[in-house]
Amino acid sequence: MLKLIRKIALALGVLLGITVVISVFYLARGGAFKTIDSHYAGECTSFPLDGSAEDIEIDRERGFAYLSQLDRLAKAQGRQAAPGSIMRLDLNTMELNNALLTTTDHMSPHGISLYISPEGERTLFMINHPADRENGSETINRYIETQPGEFSLAEVLSHPDVISPNDLVAVGPKQVYVVNDKGAEGSLQKFLENIFGVGYSKLVYFDDDEARTVLNDVASGGGINASTDGQLIYIAETGGQNLRVLNRNADGSLTDAINVALGTSPDNIDVAADGSLTIGAHANIMALIQHFISGEPAPSQILDVSGSPETGYTIEEIYLNTGEEISTSSVGATYGNKLLIGSITARQVLVCESRM
Repeated sequence: MLKLIRKIALALGVLLGITVVISVFYLARGGAFKTIDSHYAGECTSFPLDGSAEDIEIDRERGFAYLSQLDRLAKAQGRQAAPGSIMRLDLNTMELNNALLTTTDHMSPHGISLYISPEGERTLFMINHPADRENGSETINRYIETQPGEFSLAEVLSHPDVISPNDLVAVGPKQVYVVNDKGAEGSLQKFLENIFGVGYSKLVYFDDDEARTVLNDVASGGGINASTDGQLIYIAETGGQNLRVLNRNADGSLTDAINVALGTSPDNIDVAADGSLTIGAHANIMALIQHFISGEPAPSQILDVSGSPETGYTIEEIYLNTGEEISTSSVGATYGNKLLIGSITARQVLVCESRM
């Protein structure tokens, strides 16, 4: 009996040790032990909003920034939030106006994407979450520009595999990729997703009247974008702390080109005119979780990533803050020497100007 007790005690000790090791590993991976030394080579000004701008799209030809605005903090705290919208910030005059001429019954915007055709025609896509995300259907609103900077609803898209969409990228006037941030199917995958936040999600491609799933192994899609020539697709794998770069084939299917380890949890991706990437990121996932629980500031981080699959990619952290200036950064987007930083919950956009 004593030997049995010792064996059980030994087994429990080993199990406890493994649990501690795994816990420390994921705490470290989530940034719990990261030292936040705030820095940015420039000056930032807060531009107040009625909600947070979780995603930002820049029309660089006109100097317009489109903001996915919603009072997400109120929703996170269980309070009534006013309907969201897509706002247009004129970066030349800093005037803010609603960009949508028509809306749907429920407006809860998330990821947005602007497509500009060679002829200059503009199409805006928006993820619109249902009021009841547990039982409602997720939809994609497609808007067409009817006046400069003003859009009317053209159609509403949906697909059974679009179950938890986080971001999307338009590659044509009726062609768009939509990435989910969760949706693991296997029991092991669900276990890992529930315990460690490590799971797989799907990427759905809409091509006019057809739609199909083209990837089912995305390590939690937080952001997606396309290269300036449309030949590459970039996916920010939040759970994998990875930038996944894929070649886009003629039929819309994707082939992996290279993975870029970021060492942080990436969110939305902005592609500048020169092809470089600006990625909003969460340096400390533990602090992010605590932010939603208690409202404590969570760090904001912006990365600059440049290169190609052939030459490799270089990563530079261009902005880091404890969260006092802006908390829970989800997107960074550039316009000339300006850097716009949006957030999951902060009711502001940070407009920064580089001294470089």
